[in-house]
Amino acid sequence: MYVSTFGQNGTVLSHVTKSNEVQVQIGNIKTNVNIQHLKRVSNSNINKSNYVSDYTKISKSKNIKSEINVIGLNIEEATFVVDKFLDDCSLAKLQTVRIVHGKGTGRLRDGIHAFLKKHPHVKSFRLGTYGEGEMGVTVVELKK
Repeated sequence: MYVSTFGQNGTVLSHVTKSNEVQVQIGNIKTNVNIQHLKRVSNSNINKSNYVSDYTKISKSKNIKSEINVIGLNIEEATFVVDKFLDDCSLAKLQTVRIVHGKGTGRLRDGIHAFLKKHPHVKSFRLGTYGEGEMGVTVVELKK
């Protein structure tokens, strides 16, 4: 139904009351509206964007970065963060991503590499080359 007082389409949720009102939901808002302010709309005229006009859903997959920095985290924290990062990158259909772990003692790098060997989204990985971060970066190629 088109609610003329709001200028948007809504969904009727209740029967007509004694005061000639119905409960209508427009997006996330539920309100009572007098039936004289409602107009029947055919299904072909309903614009789906009106249902989400008050708020915008932004998908992570559209705003994902192709690099993550885990310097300063321990292996357990880093693997948790990298796992979530790889899931998001896979959803975004990225092919190559970078994990910045730093050079340091190499324990974090070794822990991340051990984790990447078993990860289902990882096709292959390698250390960065000159200009990519060398020993402080792991470049990961994801499965399609």
